[in-house]
Amino acid sequence: MNKESSQPPKLGIWLLRKVYDEDRFDEVAGDLQEMYIDRLRPSGKRIASLYYFKDVILSFRNIGLKRKKQTMPTSRRGLFNNYLKIGLRSLVRNKSYSFINIFGLAVGIASGILILLWVQFEYSYDRFFPRHDYIYQLKLNVNNNGIVATEDNMCLPVYMTLRNADSRIKTTCITTPTYGRSLKYKNKDVEKEVMAVSTEFLEMFGIHLVVGTTHSLDDPHSILLSESTAREFFGDSDPINQLIKINHDWDLKVTGIFKDLPENSTFWFHALIPISADAKTDQWLALYGNHWDSYAWGIYAEIPPGNPIDQVIANIKDMIKPHFDDGYNPELTLQAMDRWHLHGTFVNGEEAGGKIEYVRLFTWIGVLTLLIACINYMNLSTARSEKRAKEVGIRKSIGSHRSELVVQFLLESFFVTGIAFAIAILLVKLSLPAYDSLVGNRLDLDFGSPGFWLLGAALIVITGLVAGCYPAFYFSSFLPVKVLKGKVQIGKNTMLPRKVLVTTQYVFAIFLVIGMIVIYQQIQHVKSRALGYQQENLLMIACNEEIEKNYRAMKNELLKTAVVAGVTLTGQPIDHDGWNEFVEWNRNGTYEKAIFIRCMAEYDYTKTLGIKILEGRDFSEEITSDSTEVLMNQTAIRLMGFKDPIGQTVKIRGRERTIVGVIEDVLMGSPFDPIKPAFVAMLGDAHLHINIRLSKTSDLPGSLTKVEAVFKKFTSANEFGYQFADERFADKFRTIELIGKLANLFAFLAIFLTGLGVFGLAAYTAEQRTKEMAIRKVLGATARNLIVLVSNYFTRIALFAVVIAAPLSWWALDKYLENYSYRISIPWWTIPLTSVVILLITLLIVTTQVMKAALANPVNSLKGE
Repeated sequence: MNKESSQPPKLGIWLLRKVYDEDRFDEVAGDLQEMYIDRLRPSGKRIASLYYFKDVILSFRNIGLKRKKQTMPTSRRGLFNNYLKIGLRSLVRNKSYSFINIFGLAVGIASGILILLWVQFEYSYDRFFPRHDYIYQLKLNVNNNGIVATEDNMCLPVYMTLRNADSRIKTTCITTPTYGRSLKYKNKDVEKEVMAVSTEFLEMFGIHLVVGTTHSLDDPHSILLSESTAREFFGDSDPINQLIKINHDWDLKVTGIFKDLPENSTFWFHALIPISADAKTDQWLALYGNHWDSYAWGIYAEIPPGNPIDQVIANIKDMIKPHFDDGYNPELTLQAMDRWHLHGTFVNGEEAGGKIEYVRLFTWIGVLTLLIACINYMNLSTARSEKRAKEVGIRKSIGSHRSELVVQFLLESFFVTGIAFAIAILLVKLSLPAYDSLVGNRLDLDFGSPGFWLLGAALIVITGLVAGCYPAFYFSSFLPVKVLKGKVQIGKNTMLPRKVLVTTQYVFAIFLVIGMIVIYQQIQHVKSRALGYQQENLLMIACNEEIEKNYRAMKNELLKTAVVAGVTLTGQPIDHDGWNEFVEWNRNGTYEKAIFIRCMAEYDYTKTLGIKILEGRDFSEEITSDSTEVLMNQTAIRLMGFKDPIGQTVKIRGRERTIVGVIEDVLMGSPFDPIKPAFVAMLGDAHLHINIRLSKTSDLPGSLTKVEAVFKKFTSANEFGYQFADERFADKFRTIELIGKLANLFAFLAIFLTGLGVFGLAAYTAEQRTKEMAIRKVLGATARNLIVLVSNYFTRIALFAVVIAAPLSWWALDKYLENYSYRISIPWWTIPLTSVVILLITLLIVTTQVMKAALANPVNSLKGE
């Protein structure tokens, strides 16, 4: 040890006094390094200088420990305030990086909150019903040619006998599908959604009655209205005992008012009527309501908690079997109300997903988006390690333990996350109107709910831990001797974690972009599917008693106009999947049986709807002599194996029917499902829809005006209600289009956040390598050479991420597409296209940040050397 090492550590004492001027903490660390260098140069002896430096640090620490008791905060609150001040000063000193960190986290948190709001809304379906946790819907599993199909529609005898089948079933109720029906009061005539229910419905589902009791539907001539519907008809007047005319046919007395159902309800209706009232006018219901093979109603059972549902199902599953032929094997099962909305898909008689797949998908997208934002924070924090290394070295030198430093940096992370959370809430509030329009729901933040604040606190803590844990442990691992000598980066391995994080970020972004492309392609694939009928200029209008009575005269009047090319009646809209019916046929002396879709129609069916006849003919007023004729679709003919189908007979409900025509497959029901075997039979006396084919014209409003004039001539309705077939069909894509729009939105956010992180890293890289680039320029490098030099780092990472993300994306999206029987194969060009897009974005961002340093005068960068 040389002479200098025994000198009093005046330098350490002086530095210690400056350190406790907390505003100059980082500056003092720099002073210490500079003074060490100054001491080293004149001595010319490295070992001696190191010993002297050791003396300085030891004195610095010993005196610091004595002063610490007098000046450092002693309480946890004081320590927390100290950490908070340091974190705040660090943010203020580095405004640009702080903005990128905070804004990136805010966008990530806002994205997570928006997805969480939608997910929570989807999970909340039907939870407002008081007994939602012990109401079940009856379903029927049918073995249809080796494939078990699950049906919702039931027959009335099941409703009558279900309660006696198992004592654990408290009560049952029955409903019809919800139909648009005309409701008229004085001069006010509007179409509303009406559902017919049995008397148990009100009590079982706990419908909130503003006026009336659970016995308000005991009278078969009664009707219940929603609050909004009652207000629309009666204003502030008392609606009770007022008469409402339904379908321009019969009067029902208002006996109660119920609160409007919220949007998150599986049921959706504006009025309720007793099913006994519906039976008086629906002749099909009156004729076939007691048949074991007539399926048109929804049946629900209330089973109090504590009863094993599996045992109840075992007791009732064979209830229908005695009423069908052996080998058909129909079985009843139950599905809990809480699972109706999200678990509506059944495969071979078992729940197999549904909308829950979308909910899970976007839950993961929300997590990935937030992780991308957290990775930005980690990368930018660790990239700027030199700025905090001196602070860590000084703190460790005066006695701080690693655990204290970890706590300090985690608290800073929580502080930044808290600021980001506040900004995220503001972003969510500003974007909610547009987001509501996108998802089609009214979502909002419930600031008055304790759950909201608990969830917010949990989000801050989890995000703060995820974003701050790596920087905290990374910074606290610095050795004070090495960092105070300026050796912050120790070996090449220090870059490995950052490369892993950036690569992970790219992988998430690439996955979301590929998913966006594939979902869009799937939507377009289904939309371009052959429909089997012509949607253009096809009007669908709900029938009422007046239309049925005057149909012939109305049809003739419409055809006389130059704007109508065809008119027909049907039992359901063309895109409705119809009702299930059992069809029996003889194949080589053996009778076979399967479920077909039953459609009901009248004359000019194929002409009006634009359906191609492949063999035979349509129903004809000149030729058709009775109602036993049927049309079959292509799928049905293939199933039955008829080579010459015209004139062949089939049995429907034990009655022989003659095939007079084979029509092209018509897409009914879900556009994502395969075509089912179907037949079209002549309508009886019950008509639900009138279909009008408008002639091609450039004046569509004028054509509608002429059609409306004919309708008002034969009906007393004040309003002409209609729907175009293409608009109705578009509703079938609402869910998947919503998924597509959400995928686009969050893929864009993922790219934005990834780009924001690359921007920050590129800017910092350019700043750190300013002198290196200046030297290279002096030696002859061009701006292009320098841009390529820095870009190579990010380009290699992006390409490596593509290699990882491509197979993972392909596998995950192929699994996702398995939910659709009518699906695409993933286009091969999605991965090259995504790679090019990601690379271009990366190069654009990096180039803009490196250009400034590359074009700078090297003299300015090197003059301090």
